[in-house]
Amino acid sequence: MDDKNEIMRERVVSWGLPGALVSKKDVIEFKFNDDDITDTTETNYHCKDGDVKFCLYDGEAMKVLFSMEFFKVNSRLVKEIFVKLEFLYVHDEKLRKKGIASYFIGKLIGYAICEEVDFIKVHANANARNFKKDNKKNALMQPELEAFYEKRNTKEMPIKLLKHTL
Repeated sequence: MDDKNEIMRERVVSWGLPGALVSKKDVIEFKFNDDDITDTTETNYHCKDGDVKFCLYDGEAMKVLFSMEFFKVNSRLVKEIFVKLEFLYVHDEKLRKKGIASYFIGKLIGYAICEEVDFIKVHANANARNFKKDNKKNALMQPELEAFYEKRNTKEMPIKLLKHTL
């Protein structure tokens, strides 16, 4: 792994764990690859050239608890620099609505501000194909998901919601 990728990886790991997971800090690992992950339909974890997809993996229970994917876009065509949030998901229904997604969107906002991007772009889709096979217990419905992102939209770091259409 080159230095740039390693720095990005270290940056994400330095975000730490949200309060709901701190008690399990000795068994939770930030994973940037699919090695040893067998419990989820989500795959292709990576950290390469500013494109990051990681998960929090509980090594004791041998399961993925949370996944996030984002990348920085420098569009010379429209002269915008933004972070695209592709995926933010709490897999374990017992951990939903405990501040884990809020914690990591906050970290992403901090990252975007440090990177001096124009905004964060999110395709908010509560029924994305990634979620089809998972238990929906405690999951946000579409209006709640949109509200989750909209309430984090600020002048300092705008969040542009790409509305889901059927």
